[in-house]
Amino acid sequence: MDSTRPPFIGMRDERSFARRTMKNRFPLIIGGVMAGRLETDPTKAALAALLDEVENGRVADPFAGGLAWAQDAASKAFPAPRFDPDLFSPEERAAWSEEITPRSGLPWRETPFYFIEAYMYLRILVASGYYDPESPHFMADPFRASKTGELSRFLASREMAAAAESFLAGAPASDPGKVLEGAVLFMLKGNRIDLSNAGIAERGRRMINGRDRDDLLVDQVDLLVRRIGEARRVDIVLDNAGAELTADLVFAWLYLRISPAGQVVLHAKRAPMFVSDATVRDVEETIRALKNTPACRDIGAGLEDYIASGRLLLRDHFFWNGPLHFPDLPADIRADLAESDLTIFKGDANFRRLIEDRAWPYDTALERLVSWFPGSLAVLRTLKSEVAADIPPELSERLFAEDPDWLTDGRWGVVRVVPAGIKITEKECSPWTEF
Repeated sequence: MDSTRPPFIGMRDERSFARRTMKNRFPLIIGGVMAGRLETDPTKAALAALLDEVENGRVADPFAGGLAWAQDAASKAFPAPRFDPDLFSPEERAAWSEEITPRSGLPWRETPFYFIEAYMYLRILVASGYYDPESPHFMADPFRASKTGELSRFLASREMAAAAESFLAGAPASDPGKVLEGAVLFMLKGNRIDLSNAGIAERGRRMINGRDRDDLLVDQVDLLVRRIGEARRVDIVLDNAGAELTADLVFAWLYLRISPAGQVVLHAKRAPMFVSDATVRDVEETIRALKNTPACRDIGAGLEDYIASGRLLLRDHFFWNGPLHFPDLPADIRADLAESDLTIFKGDANFRRLIEDRAWPYDTALERLVSWFPGSLAVLRTLKSEVAADIPPELSERLFAEDPDWLTDGRWGVVRVVPAGIKITEKECSPWTEF
């Protein structure tokens, strides 16, 4: 490890959020996939064996064959799901190998937190038959039922009806800045509704239409709105399907109405992970669902028109659902984002990958950590993990005193803008002065 950087967030501390996530939430997530499978389904045995690995297993390389669950599933007289590595591009396999190889044989709890999360979702897809061309579950999203259920509930809710009425009345508007401010806050509040964390999601549903900004630890909403208003192309690296993706699409629709020459590019996962993370299929289904919801019909139809005209683009890439952090963006994504006027990163996991999920001092200036990025960026994030930046010591001390779980309880948000080429002075630097 580079000694000038702090360590990755890990799971050795039994009291840490990362360790609790592995111990408590991982089994719930795997169990949720198992619950929808018949007892005679061979993937159920494979998922049960994977469930045991969370506490007792060691990192193994699916691309090298011989996974423990395969033998276990076979011993139950069910044919184990096959895994076809040729479904992955050489670049994707290389990315996984780069992260798995040095950790092969380690207990799960002795690996970095983000790595084992990404690895677990890869293993869920393998065990569930997603990469088995002979399985009825081939390329079938194992989280689809929860995603579609959440979307249906949200579109039928009073909260969505109120949001649609508000935004339909406000676009086009005499005050586009005010409309965009409301859309940005809608996107941010939607980030609380994360199906991999049920408690935070439930609170988030009740608060999605909130326009107050008292819960923002870093509030650059006004700066972000100005940057959006000046942009000809806005990219969004998506996070969750369901309510949050709906909010992201409402924002895209509003921006494209307000900016007749503008373009929005949505970047989605190529394969399902983190339970509710958005794929291109999720985007397409959400647009159709908006069109089929009376209160949102004009929004859905407008989005379809923008796709047809090329003003709204949908892109996916294996990197977004891979194990690497964002400083390792492949050349094609880096070149693409360099063409954008503003890239908005949604959510906690994307923020973690931006700063490599390391234990930076909370007052580290974000500019120090994203100097590699090829353009202007913004972060819209609800805090759900043990990493933070731009939080001065006096604020973090007060937060720990008043809300000991402020880093992980989903109560607080961040709206942060880092313009391209910005320079910061030594006074603004974190204690980590050399990289």
